[in-house]
Amino acid sequence: MSVERDVPADRNTGEPVSVGPEVVLDVEVRAGAFVLVLANTGTSTAFEPRVVFEAELVGLHGTMVVSQLPVWTGLAMLRPGCRVDVLLDAQSADRAPEQRTFSVEVSYLDAAGRAFGRRYRHDLDTYLGLPALLDSSRLDS
Repeated sequence: MSVERDVPADRNTGEPVSVGPEVVLDVEVRAGAFVLVLANTGTSTAFEPRVVFEAELVGLHGTMVVSQLPVWTGLAMLRPGCRVDVLLDAQSADRAPEQRTFSVEVSYLDAAGRAFGRRYRHDLDTYLGLPALLDSSRLDS
């Protein structure tokens, strides 16, 4: 797991944009691996961010129920621009058909206690055929 910061900025001025919290769950492909990314892409802190998976999501070649990790239900807050990366599986892993797509409900509160939520559906087959990124030092060999 890693945490990074990135605050949204106005495309013309580069100044930070005030949008409040905006918590997303996305999938990234990095160096041949699927990574789940829980991120606050907004400009203020999200409190009690929660991710509920519609169905059990298994990763790491079938050895871990990723959807049951405490990070999905245990964070007190997620600061603006922060993200939590969770390794799901190798891009080449043989996944059962029901494990190729998944849906989640992401919910969180703003500083005033207002509740927000959004549903995300991801299809890992979208990334089929993409070449894996390699360490550039390996390309020189």
